[in-house]
Amino acid sequence: MRTTRLSFAFICFQSNLLLASPIEEQINDFITKVEIPRLTQIYPEAAINITLNNLAALNYLPECESQEVQINNQRPEATRRTNYEIKCDSPSWKSYIPVTQTITIEAIKTTVPINRGQKIDQSNTGLAKVDISTLRGQVFGKKNPPYGLVASRNLRINTFITDMNTDMPTLVAKGDAVLITASSGNIEVKMNGVALENGTKGQQIRVKNSSSNRIIYAKVVTDSEVLVNY
Repeated sequence: MRTTRLSFAFICFQSNLLLASPIEEQINDFITKVEIPRLTQIYPEAAINITLNNLAALNYLPECESQEVQINNQRPEATRRTNYEIKCDSPSWKSYIPVTQTITIEAIKTTVPINRGQKIDQSNTGLAKVDISTLRGQVFGKKNPPYGLVASRNLRINTFITDMNTDMPTLVAKGDAVLITASSGNIEVKMNGVALENGTKGQQIRVKNSSSNRIIYAKVVTDSEVLVNY
């Protein structure tokens, strides 16, 4: 009797294995037709690899009478780990399978140490491949190089450049003489002024009108001009 029960359990286990295969194929089909194209659209030049984890759990799922299971990525914004929800209507069941993704791109990194405030350009950077899940912030590549930005902290050699470790360069420094351009519709007036604080391009800073001594806020346009809109 014991041998019969063990044989029956083994047969059921083999049956589950056979039933799990179509589900796994459907998940792989979902990866090929949905997830890879979706991620490729976000990361056009990336090498994308998606691995299913804990496949053994699929062996215990009941057969879906409709033959087609519904698959949904629980964290489409994830770059490293996510879960796929697997659902069947008849019989009604739901399960989850963990997924690991690697999204490898060419990004710009330091080739020499860069000091805080130092300008980033082609002379101190180069291209290398990196899994973006290992980095924080927006990564810079060939199509959006960080040239002209400055390091917001000391960067070691082989550090990938992101918006988390860079700043816009200071165009206007406190005490600089600037040309204040005030515009309202078709009317434009220019006057001399003095910057009362440092400013990057597009930043609003305090500026003193040299003629009236009035202090106003103006937007930095160039290294010698600020703009006021009325």
